Amino acid sequence: MPEISVQTDADLPAIETLMAEAFGPKRHSRSVWQLRPGPPVPELCLVIRADGETVGSLRFWEVMLGDERILLLGPLAVQPSERGRGFGRDLIKEALGRAKNGRWQLVLVSGEVDYYPKFGFVPAAPYGIDWPGFIELERLQFFELKDGALGDLPPGPLAVRALPG
Repeated sequence: MPEISVQTDADLPAIETLMAEAFGPKRHSRSVWQLRPGPPVPELCLVIRADGETVGSLRFWEVMLGDERILLLGPLAVQPSERGRGFGRDLIKEALGRAKNGRWQLVLVSGEVDYYPKFGFVPAAPYGIDWPGFIELERLQFFELKDGALGDLPPGPLAVRALPG
């Protein structure tokens, strides 16, 4: 049975291998990485193990959306040989459940348009998102951690930025 836990420093080599396999060597040049200059949110960085082996990882960063701190989901990575077994789904459900108990109103993801809606994510484009760099706008999706959070957003454009250093 798979086991989900908060990542530790001991997990970092396995996570780095997962990221390299999932996203390749140019992953750090993607615009989303500009939003991750500091450390991730430790209590929301999860790994999933099957038979004692790390098969998936999910991390979150805090970012600014206009004047509000929100969560940026990702990266989510599952070992290629283990894809299709529900490990990514399990990580997302667990992490969103934990995040609902936190101080954030919203989660933003730059992800697959046909994957994240099954968890309750909705397109972010109608909210006038100003993304730092190139992005296919349909990839940006929101998840409400607090009911009504999207309705409370001010009119766009809303800049997404890394936390001030």
